[in-house]
Amino acid sequence: MDEIICYTANLAEGVQQDLTFMELLFNDKLAEGKIECPDYLFPEIGGINHKLGAKQNYEFLLRAIQKYPVRTIGVAEAFAPECVAATAGPWESFCTDAYIAGKYSQELLSSGYFNSVLETLLAEACGLPNQAEGAAWLEKMVSHAEEYYEIDDVTRPILIYRGSDVCYNTLNHFADALAAALRSHRQIVEIFQVEEGEEKALAKFIGCRYKAVIGIQTYVFSIKMEDGKTNLHDLIVGPKYNMILDHPGWMKRHIEDCPQCYYLLTHDRNYCVFARQYYKKIKDCLYLPPGGMLPEERTPSWEKQIKLPYQKQYDVIFIGSYRDYRERLKQLYTYKRPYRFLAAHLIQRMRRYPNEPAEQSMRKMLCDYGLNFKDADFLELFFELRQVCFCIMLYYREKTIWTLLDAGIEIHVYSDSWKNAPFAGHPCLRCHPALNMEESLCVLQQSKISLNIMSWHKDGLTERILNSMLCKSAVVSDRSTILEQEFENQKEIVLFDLEHIHTLPSVIKGLLADEENLQKIANHGYEKAAKRHLWKHRAQELLAHMESLNRMA
Repeated sequence: MDEIICYTANLAEGVQQDLTFMELLFNDKLAEGKIECPDYLFPEIGGINHKLGAKQNYEFLLRAIQKYPVRTIGVAEAFAPECVAATAGPWESFCTDAYIAGKYSQELLSSGYFNSVLETLLAEACGLPNQAEGAAWLEKMVSHAEEYYEIDDVTRPILIYRGSDVCYNTLNHFADALAAALRSHRQIVEIFQVEEGEEKALAKFIGCRYKAVIGIQTYVFSIKMEDGKTNLHDLIVGPKYNMILDHPGWMKRHIEDCPQCYYLLTHDRNYCVFARQYYKKIKDCLYLPPGGMLPEERTPSWEKQIKLPYQKQYDVIFIGSYRDYRERLKQLYTYKRPYRFLAAHLIQRMRRYPNEPAEQSMRKMLCDYGLNFKDADFLELFFELRQVCFCIMLYYREKTIWTLLDAGIEIHVYSDSWKNAPFAGHPCLRCHPALNMEESLCVLQQSKISLNIMSWHKDGLTERILNSMLCKSAVVSDRSTILEQEFENQKEIVLFDLEHIHTLPSVIKGLLADEENLQKIANHGYEKAAKRHLWKHRAQELLAHMESLNRMA
């Protein structure tokens, strides 16, 4: 039964009492004791409000009883109250009572007890060392001043946006996984599906308060009201987080139109530095890559039907689509002459120095020509030349795959787009249909090696790497600074250098020739990813940031 029980010494032993909201509101003694609450109820109620210095159980039960039955059972001796500050004294107790009076002022007014409760609290304030401070605090709680919301926002819902099913619905998988992880941390989560062309539906949230509003590479944070000036999300209270999966320089138009109290979340630490320098309106850019997903968390229905045996039947797989860099090159020829000149030299430099972040390559290229741009002009130029970044990224993806194929290494790829590659007929290329997130986990479990080629994230960590590890597929990836620091090369991951792609075939052949060592790498990678890089870890990190904002308020 969906029921919450409080074991208390304030009832005779064995006596049971089903509480009403008003009974509990007027008798906090009934909340003193040990609470038993089914875990699955917390995502609807929220967890303990640790912002309160006293009577945390009491405040929790007042929220809970509005949705589920609460029963008290008398015990012989008091259970130690859980989640209550050990140093709670008269001041902390008074502050909580004042907050509760402010939170449930409408209920008290309706019952006719509001004035008597205030009189009681004012009398209690007179007994405190600082009477004026107590009265002032009570006034702030009843008037719902900022100090009130610093407490109340802790238990408010988190709003998460879902969007269109682009990229094989990956963004929505991230939204769902983050929502589930936050709920596992006893957070109330609301999910709203943003339909293209129906953005006006977001107006329903105007005036609402949230612990946070979160999107996954969404454009909605740049939506303006009809006046063309007011950002819609400035009318929704709470910090806004947008998890971006591309370079922030490519999202210039959306980020520059951001609301106040806006944070970017990114999987590359270089992107954090870039965003902080060039986007002055954002509050900050935080390193928070997507989490990995254990295969048992997503069990595809088709896998249940055919009951695939998870044997390592594939030597090397690459989960990623093919796009021809030559088509991007054609776009560069359409640039106006000054841009075309700079694009040509930038692509030469990035091809020659593939370990440099894109923005670093552009700065050095400009320096070579004695050009010095202010931040705003540099950002605009970087945005205009973004096709260079796409082009060089696709060039190295193609070069890596082709190098392995020509070395006689069989590679399984997953998208019909690979039929358009210049090596489409290669005898070592095995083309399969595209995979969604669930299907990719199934295939990864059957793969000895998961090849990863970064989309030019030179200090980044991606979900493809983590999912591969969690499926116990050994990851072979081009280098990034965070991969070198977070994982032990040759033990938890195998890293190669884009400057020396010619050495990669011998590395992979050596791994395949020593399956015992290959399995050790896969196992160690799994252990590290499961210990530090699940979505529950990302949710914990994000909640810690929200808590830090609350402390600074």
